[in-house]
Amino acid sequence: HARIEGRKLCDDLLSLFSEPFMIGTRVAAIGCSIGPAVSKGGDIDGEELLRRADMAMYEAKENGRGRYMAYEPYMDTRREEKNQLEADLKYAIEHDEISVVFQPVVNTLTRRISGVEALARWNRAGYGPVSPDVFIAAAESSGLIDQLGLAVLQKACHAATEWPHVKLAVNVSPVQFRNPFFAAQVLSILEEHDIPPARVMLEMTEGYFIHHPERAGTAIEKLKQIGVSIALDDFGSGFASIGYLRRFGFNRMKIDKSLVVALDEGGRSLEMLTATVALARSLGIPVTAEGIETEDQAAILQLCGCDELQGYLFAKPMPADEVTTMLAQQETPVRQLKVS
Repeated sequence: HARIEGRKLCDDLLSLFSEPFMIGTRVAAIGCSIGPAVSKGGDIDGEELLRRADMAMYEAKENGRGRYMAYEPYMDTRREEKNQLEADLKYAIEHDEISVVFQPVVNTLTRRISGVEALARWNRAGYGPVSPDVFIAAAESSGLIDQLGLAVLQKACHAATEWPHVKLAVNVSPVQFRNPFFAAQVLSILEEHDIPPARVMLEMTEGYFIHHPERAGTAIEKLKQIGVSIALDDFGSGFASIGYLRRFGFNRMKIDKSLVVALDEGGRSLEMLTATVALARSLGIPVTAEGIETEDQAAILQLCGCDELQGYLFAKPMPADEVTTMLAQQETPVRQLKVS
């Protein structure tokens, strides 16, 4: 009975908060997330009941906000697992257990390596490899992302000193953008390894630009002032619009692999891809296509106008020494024809 009453109360509260209301002359629209917890016959003390409700509320927030989720025992188990993951990640960052691999990016016409993208990897002791999606999200929610991001940049720059003619791309989390010292920290790592900022491209996804356009603009400006270039990553997977491309002045756009994969399914995917690349190029933004796995895809993207390609067709992410080997193999002398 208490559960039914609780559900009705939650529904009433959610519908109350879904309506905008007036504060003086202003209209305010707010949302709410609710976590109910029920004690049958008072067998749980108030403090524990409140803790459970709090746990359930955070679960409601993580599942999309504007909803209610009642406490379930699995929430505690999941929270403990999350805390343990964060503790292990902190240890891994501090004890140099995060490694960096590099995926080559090739010039569309010559098929020679023009750059590499640095990617973080974590082999968690006792568990094995953890997906970057999982540990990067954990680093963001636990405040470890600044440390992790700088450790990856540090390792990537160290490796890149071996490849002076190759561009280096490193992913940046939107959370790092909030750090006012981020640009200065990047510059200091580049100077330490004697890497010209013009060689470095920071890749970022669009979420932050949509939610915090002003702050994002300021952060990009600071980074451009130190001389690094900025790429908009995963274009086509979310909501980024032409307005964002123009507003933030990206130096490069990376097409999400979902647009490339869709080519094999036919339909309007080719027109969509062609239009996307044409749009970027009309704004003077060169385009890299990711996730290329077949020669057919490479040929289509070349025709569309992508000047760089990345994917398993050319190379998988690999340790630094394998990049060195690949670069050495492609350095066979090319005979030049002199036309007078």
